[in-house]
Order: sequence, then structure tokens, then C-alpha cells
Amino acid sequence: MSLFHKMSVLVFVIGILVSCNGHQKQVEDLKGEVLGIHDEVMPLMGKIKEEEKRLMTASGKLMTEDSAANKATSDKMRATAKKLENAYEGMFVWMRQYKLDFEGMSQEQVIAYLEDQKEKVTKVNEEITKALEEAKAY
Repeated sequence: MSLFHKMSVLVFVIGILVSCNGHQKQVEDLKGEVLGIHDEVMPLMGKIKEEEKRLMTASGKLMTEDSAANKATSDKMRATAKKLENAYEGMFVWMRQYKLDFEGMSQEQVIAYLEDQKEKVTKVNEEITKALEEAKAY
């Protein structure tokens, strides 16, 4: 085999290795981003339940005091409590469907999967944050 052919094969092999390492770094970065978003809101899960309970209790109290005068506010509080419940459930739905094992998937499929998961967990994060922010109004 000529020197030219040996060099061509070496360049080809190095190119493949560099490409694989680049994809692996992208995968690791995406995994870190997805889990970082998850970790940002996971500590709020207890707060969600506290706020939901607080709103339902306060709503009931308002209705007991004067149901006619407080109905609109009570309904808004209950709607916000429902948003909190949905956000809470959304986190667990996302966590149950999130794959930790990418066996049998190509690097491109893993990257596409993780980008999709990043969008999903970002949406969950936004729903939790928005619902908690809305609850502060009461």
C-alpha cells in the first residue's frame, strides 16, 4: 500500500473518530440541559401541592363566608389550583416517559430525541412556573 493510501485511510479514520466524539459531546450537553431544566423545577413539586391545598382551602372559606359575593374569586382560585395540579402531573408524566437508555439508537436519533425532550421538559417547567406565579395573586 502506498504512503498516499495509508495517509488517506488514516485521515478517514481520524475523521470518523472526531465526528463520533463531536456527536457524543452534543449528546452529553443535551442530556445535561434536559436534566438541568428538570432539576430546576423538581424542588418546587412540594410547593405546588402546598399552594394547591392553600388555594382550595381559601376558596372554600370564601364560599362559606359569602358564596354570592365571592363566587368569581373562588372560581379563579379553583382554576389556578387545577393548573397547579396539572403542572404537577405534567412533571411526572414527563419523567415516566423519559428514556435513560439509548441502546439501539443512532447518534442522530439520540440527539433528536434529547432535543424533543428538552422542548417537553421546558414546557413542563414553564407550566409549573406560571401556575406558581398565578397562585401568588391569591
